[in-house]
Amino acid sequence: MTINDSAANLTNTGSPSDDYLRLEHSNADHSRTFVVNWCLGNTCNYACSYCPDNLHDASKPWTSYEVAENFARRVMDHYGPDRKYYFEFTGGEVSLWKDFLKLAEFLKARGARVGMISNGSRSMDWWQKARPLLDHVCMSFHPESALEKEDHFFEVAKFLSEGLRLHLNVMMSPEKFDACYAVATRLKNIPNVSIAMQPLIVNFGSELYKYTPAQHHIMDKQYDLIVKHIKHTREFEYFRGAMQKVYADGRRVSQAPHRFINNGQNNWAGWKCKVGLEQIVVDFDGKVFRGWCLVGDSLGHVADPDFKFPTEAITCTKTMCHCNFDIMATKYRANAAVETGVSP
Repeated sequence: MTINDSAANLTNTGSPSDDYLRLEHSNADHSRTFVVNWCLGNTCNYACSYCPDNLHDASKPWTSYEVAENFARRVMDHYGPDRKYYFEFTGGEVSLWKDFLKLAEFLKARGARVGMISNGSRSMDWWQKARPLLDHVCMSFHPESALEKEDHFFEVAKFLSEGLRLHLNVMMSPEKFDACYAVATRLKNIPNVSIAMQPLIVNFGSELYKYTPAQHHIMDKQYDLIVKHIKHTREFEYFRGAMQKVYADGRRVSQAPHRFINNGQNNWAGWKCKVGLEQIVVDFDGKVFRGWCLVGDSLGHVADPDFKFPTEAITCTKTMCHCNFDIMATKYRANAAVETGVSP
């Protein structure tokens, strides 16, 4: 990749940059795991400048426990016992919801896996109660609020890494880039974690924040700088991960989701996408969508007794897939089945 001077040069307005026909899970078991990514409310104790107000201003009340439990049960009953289920909760800061641990207990009793996206700010006492109920935590370091609490973030990360699968995002603010890089460098000393230095997108839209060529270079080379130095002594179950490009000649090339964004290769307009078949998302209002792209409009509400689950892949109408979660869904060109002989 050529390092560009501006975010605009990285914005992808055409088709993917090479001629692969399908984008599949590198781990085939991930396609058999149904994932629910669920915003339970938008109350947060942080208010990052790069985060839209509606993700942290407490304007949306927490979902009631009764509605949450009933919808979770419906998902598992609908898709049946032959699939694995992974519920990943976010907010706001979902650890602030008073019923989070209660819902996690219910899901674990039903055999589902449970995860959360968190800023890691809750006390160690809370995390000690939570860890036995969790299978995966994606913990994000937000420099505007967490730099002064770096030691606590590190302590929580170390504790969680000893009992569950832990992914650490470092949100790479251009203005605090050096400090963020130092945090990522420190975190790589924790065994059995994964780390991504995440580029920021303006208003979650189609344009990256302005990074210098040197900053782009560091994020592009983060495997060599950070990831390969992490020691792994245990294996954990993954629910989503790297995707692989499948070419007509049978070649398969794996790539981490954030690399599609950083490389400006995150446009699959006109492709078929299995958002809705491998995953669904629930927004702050309780509306259910196939993905955070919102393609296909709302499927209904978590409290709606007439809610209909999707049954077919949908054609992408977006020119940028800005969310790692949506990137981690199977996608294929309309003629992929003909060219590869493999059913979509």
